Amino acid sequence: MMAEDYADRWGHDKARVAERSREVFRQFLVLGIEVEDLDVLEADGTGTATGRVALQGRGGPLAEMAIQEAATLREPFSFTWRQASWKPWDWKLTRVDQPELELDRY
Repeated sequence: MMAEDYADRWGHDKARVAERSREVFRQFLVLGIEVEDLDVLEADGTGTATGRVALQGRGGPLAEMAIQEAATLREPFSFTWRQASWKPWDWKLTRVDQPELELDRY
C-alpha cells in the first residue's frame, strides 16, 4: 500500500518504514489502533486523512514505549495518499506526518 516514492520528514523511504515497522510491531502481543476525529479530503487523485491515533495493547518494552509516546501526542497524524491508477481502490501512501513526533530520538 506504500508508494515506491514514499518519503517523510524523518528521512524515511519505503524500505526504511518497512524495516522499522517490523521492529516495532513484533514487540506487540496484542495491538489495537484507533483513529479519532478523522477528516478525509480528496481532490485530483490526492487524498489526505488526518486524525489523532491512539494505540492500545500489550507487549514488550518497545511496545509499551510506543503506546506511551502515542498517548502524549496532541496534534493529529496526517496520511497523504495518491491514486495510482484508474481503479477506485488503487491508492498508495506517499507520506505520513505528525509535527510533535521526533523519531530521531530512537
